[in-house]
Amino acid sequence: MSWDRLARGLLQPAFLYAGLSIGALSPWLPASGATVACDVPDELMQIDDKLPHLAERLRAKEPVKIVAIGGASTTGLAAGSSDLAYPHRLQEVLSGWYPSSPIAVVNRGVPRQTAQQMLDRFPSDVFAEDPVMVIWETGTTDAVRGVGVDDFATALQTGIDDLKARSIDIMLVDMQFSHSTATVIDFERYLSALHRLGDVNDITVFPRFEMMRYWSEQNVFNFDGVAKDERASLAAKVYECIASKLAEAIRVALR
Repeated sequence: MSWDRLARGLLQPAFLYAGLSIGALSPWLPASGATVACDVPDELMQIDDKLPHLAERLRAKEPVKIVAIGGASTTGLAAGSSDLAYPHRLQEVLSGWYPSSPIAVVNRGVPRQTAQQMLDRFPSDVFAEDPVMVIWETGTTDAVRGVGVDDFATALQTGIDDLKARSIDIMLVDMQFSHSTATVIDFERYLSALHRLGDVNDITVFPRFEMMRYWSEQNVFNFDGVAKDERASLAAKVYECIASKLAEAIRVALR
């Protein structure tokens, strides 16, 4: 099979609902309750970087707008509704935790875009919203397409600089994991670049890749095979877990 054909196959919606196909799932409850299925090791939730502008807005009990920019797993395409995507779920959790501030998480996901293509949308899809925080989910399409790692890093750094210049807090979200895709796609170089930029810029990188690897190894989710008629409901549950852990990471960064 040619690389182009493989890339096209991986970029179909069934792949992009979480970047992958999802299979079996252990018992699960909504993000507002205990989510045993979403548990991860403590080291994956060690958040050292802060969100000063978001913290200030919440202390003042002022409205909060967060923009989530990313690919198909941000849109929630595979779950069948944007209300089931992680940005909307995140809004629900944060609104429950911080009821004194009206919170809106704006979904600006577009499938199959590289970091540079997302960056090109910043003026219309990010800055125009005047957010206090941006969650930038990126890297999967760059890895699938084989975009140069230096080009990937340059796009990320440019976006980080643009956001910081506007006093916008940032959290990056790294790639997704499955055994089947990890064997044919070189994610590691892109993961390393993304996390390096997070360290250099004092920005939290939400470790979605390692969380999903852990869920796979613990048989919480099987990311390598599922019947078509189960994909939407399972995608929604994965989005729920991602939103739950993102909300926890934000809360830790606000302390």
